[in-house]
Amino acid sequence: MITLKDIAASVKGDLIGDGDIPISGIAGIQSAVEGEITFLTHSSYTKFVPECKASALIIGRKTALADVRAVQNIVVVDNPELAYICVAALFQKGPVIKPGIHPSASVSATAVIAPGASVGAFACIEDNVRIGDNAAVYPFVYIGPNVTIGPGSTIYPHVTIYRDTTIGRNVIIHANTVIAADGFGYIWDGSKHAKIPQLGSVIIEDDVEIGANTAIDRASLEKTVIGKGTKIDNLVQVAHNVTIGQDSVIVSQVGIAGSARIGNGVVLAGQAGVRDHVTIGDGVMAGGGTGITKDVPAGSIIWGTPHMPHKEWMKLQIYMKRLPDLVERIKQIEKKLPAEETDD
Repeated sequence: MITLKDIAASVKGDLIGDGDIPISGIAGIQSAVEGEITFLTHSSYTKFVPECKASALIIGRKTALADVRAVQNIVVVDNPELAYICVAALFQKGPVIKPGIHPSASVSATAVIAPGASVGAFACIEDNVRIGDNAAVYPFVYIGPNVTIGPGSTIYPHVTIYRDTTIGRNVIIHANTVIAADGFGYIWDGSKHAKIPQLGSVIIEDDVEIGANTAIDRASLEKTVIGKGTKIDNLVQVAHNVTIGQDSVIVSQVGIAGSARIGNGVVLAGQAGVRDHVTIGDGVMAGGGTGITKDVPAGSIIWGTPHMPHKEWMKLQIYMKRLPDLVERIKQIEKKLPAEETDD
């Protein structure tokens, strides 16, 4: 049983009310019922507090207690969103993964699988694969020759990992993702597209999460690298020889062309596109749909296609909204001009 004082201790929060009440789960502020804990991450949700039926509420230190007194039991924290992550983890119900190799899995005699690892039904593990302790390989996964998967990593169903890939500790790769397929490289030889051999590899560093249906291509000669702590959403394309730094966030439908260099702490919002051989500095933030066509200095906030500083893009949107009125004004001015001045 988890009590409210257990939760307050886990999030390093200040407890107001009865710490001995049992908490059975976590829910949104409008749907929570007695026995559950909810959270207030934004002032706009304060209006729901009077009708809230939760047994306890997590709030930030900037929230006025007078606004939330309808809930008697409160945990005050520095950051409610981070506290939510911690509490949600306490109640997360994931599948129980049992160590061992399913009888239907195909495992090479040269593969080395730690005793605490799990290999699911119909998985295929090729030569010289190494799978670390507490790693989980779900059913129907294909792992090619010379792949290393670090301890604690989770490979969900139907993931395909081609040869010579290195995956670090505590990596999560979601269903149907393909790691280390050939990069898209061809040269016109006068009669056809000649394929450039893709001889490199892929390195996925520790604590990376990769969403479903994402593709990360192997390098032509060296390495495609996804840095430690980076999070990649569903439906992302990372081309050959790309390097993404640590703790970056790549949102759904982003496309990164070959040999691009992405720094640490970069955020690429949905459907952003990065041209080949572009370098993006640390801490850059690119809005949704941004077309990044040239190098971007560290710390920049950009938007638009081709990309431009965010403030400049905002001004342009204002001008765009005014264009119909401006066109109409020009037409009215032309009507007042002598005919010879309007002829072109």
